Amino acid sequence: MSRARHTRVRRRLEVTLVGVALVSVLLLGGVNYVFARALILKSVETQLSTLRDTRVQAFERGFSRLQAEVSILASTPSVGAALTDLSAGYDELDGTVSDAQLRELEALYETEVLPPFVAAGAEIDAMSLVPESTSGRYVQQQYIAENPDGFDDRDRLDDAGDGSGYSAAHAEHHPLLRSQMENARAGDLLLVDFETDEVVYSVKKRIDVGTDVSTGPYADTGLGQVIDDLASVPIGDTSVSDSWFYVPTRGVPVFFLASVVRSGAEAVGAIVAEVPASVLTQVVTGGQNWEELGLGATGDSYIVGEDLTLRTESRAWFEDPEDYLELHLDRYDDPARTELIEIVGSPVLLQQVDNAAIETSLAGEQFVGTVTSYLGTKTLAASGPVKIGNLNWAIVVEQARSEANDELRSMIWSTLIVMAILLPITALLGVLIARSLTKPFEALVQGAARIAGGDLDRDVQDLGRNELGDVGRQLEVVARQLDAEERAILDQEQRINDVLTAVLPPRLVARVRQGEESIDDVFDTATMIAVTIEESSVAAGTDQDVVLEIIERVTDDVDELMRRFGVERVRRASSGELFIAGLGDDEARENDAAHFAAAVVRLTAEIGAEFGSSLTARAGLASGDVATGVIGRSQLTFGVWGDPVSAATSLSALAPSGRILADASVLDALGPEWEIGPNEDLPGLADDIDAHDISTERVETIEHNRDDESG
Repeated sequence: MSRARHTRVRRRLEVTLVGVALVSVLLLGGVNYVFARALILKSVETQLSTLRDTRVQAFERGFSRLQAEVSILASTPSVGAALTDLSAGYDELDGTVSDAQLRELEALYETEVLPPFVAAGAEIDAMSLVPESTSGRYVQQQYIAENPDGFDDRDRLDDAGDGSGYSAAHAEHHPLLRSQMENARAGDLLLVDFETDEVVYSVKKRIDVGTDVSTGPYADTGLGQVIDDLASVPIGDTSVSDSWFYVPTRGVPVFFLASVVRSGAEAVGAIVAEVPASVLTQVVTGGQNWEELGLGATGDSYIVGEDLTLRTESRAWFEDPEDYLELHLDRYDDPARTELIEIVGSPVLLQQVDNAAIETSLAGEQFVGTVTSYLGTKTLAASGPVKIGNLNWAIVVEQARSEANDELRSMIWSTLIVMAILLPITALLGVLIARSLTKPFEALVQGAARIAGGDLDRDVQDLGRNELGDVGRQLEVVARQLDAEERAILDQEQRINDVLTAVLPPRLVARVRQGEESIDDVFDTATMIAVTIEESSVAAGTDQDVVLEIIERVTDDVDELMRRFGVERVRRASSGELFIAGLGDDEARENDAAHFAAAVVRLTAEIGAEFGSSLTARAGLASGDVATGVIGRSQLTFGVWGDPVSAATSLSALAPSGRILADASVLDALGPEWEIGPNEDLPGLADDIDAHDISTERVETIEHNRDDESG
């Protein structure tokens, strides 16, 4: 073969090999992008579907609780007595309201209640809102016009001091009804007498007191509707209205719940709870804790009614009202509605939401997919229907698609960087291989074959100071690099396993390493254990090495206790640790969780004493339904969501040093060996969470006995 021909063959082979390598790398990158994109979107959709289900359940539980509270109030003897006494006093009122006093009431309406409606362009005749009956006008004159307190504080007045039987009944029953309103989280409680159809009592003393619910100014609002609907509601149940811009609340959106009050078998009236729409917002958003719910920086959860408007306030409104108004104006080009949202101070009942997610859920079906949000953003959304009484609403959980694609963009950049490194390396290797193939020396071929077969220790035969010799030496370099990279890969594999084991339960590590993009256990019943170790109690000036030794001892011993009691760690932070028991089991294993918590508290104190420090710990336990899974965009995190998580964390934060607090759900499953303290009223603890102290004195005896038996 001539030198010229040899050069042409070599170059053709070089070009061919390099071209194949480039096309292969590009195809591999494209295929990886397509599959990664699909997996990432599927993972986000699965997470949103889980969050949608938890929000639907939270809303249904919260609304059922409101209905139950109103029904219980209606059947309470004190409420029945209050309605009877106040109605009797109301009927006996014979005081008159002069024309001057009537003008005073009208002026009060115009200055205190109607300005928001005037600003919105609504024409409301103040005189049309004044009660028709003499008793109604008299009550408003005594308890509103002459009330020394302002609009928000008129419920402070117990007795108008006019000497009437109504005021005597009011002074007797008002303090209890005011307390019951606060406990029910209502904006106001009204009592309606069925004989007159008039509102004979209002806790907040707004201008609906004294009005007729069937013919008065609010007969066509939610107030009149819930009274009308009571005729078709089973005994003991409540009727529910949709949300309204209610004049007596100065336009603040509210909805109503009503239940019949009976005297024996006779229905004598009704108790009506006026509830602000903000209560629904708190339930659906988990107290505006979007990121804790797993919705990231752009996610939101809200309710939409059959008229395709919001029933709860949105995250965009809470975080930046001015930006929200600008986006609304840009999208809808409706200055009047945008100005109305600003005047009312809320998008509830004003913001239109109309997309496939809403249409599907209002039709009674669930939805998961991509939609355009009400502010024009492409979002991944999961929605579902909720029915309360005659209401047909949709709950939506969504997240901006741009945020959902963050992980995808990160993967693309990583792929591009790898390709930028691999392409020149691949091209170089193609040239070297092409040259070696044009020189079919057996020694060189055998040496290459040995390297390809994984024999990286033997040297390639030295072919001299020429082209072939250079190729042989390059193959030796490649062999050494491959050997080093193999060792590096093995080391990296071990480090990855160590990192994953630190943040995930061992049973999930293998699944993550196998490439699963979405791992969730959905719902399970388990017990959450929140432990707070007070490291600040380590003596000041303690040597750093000693501090590290204490931390290492506590960590190792806690890990041993986890294995002993079958407990998994959820997360670790400087302020404390969160564990879970019973995940994947038929039972929540409250007893094992309690023994584990007691062992950790005792262990912490013993290690502190060993090192001459007052190291202590405290713990909180709560059990119930939780949702679990592996989440994250730039990093993996094992997450647990549900009421037991927040309950256990709250109990741990409020527990005294060295003590354990457990909620009622845990106490029901504890064995007889536990000493259980009474329910404690702790400042800052939510009303629906019980806090019972579990004595560790008997626990220590039991734990030592268990150790002796196992030994």
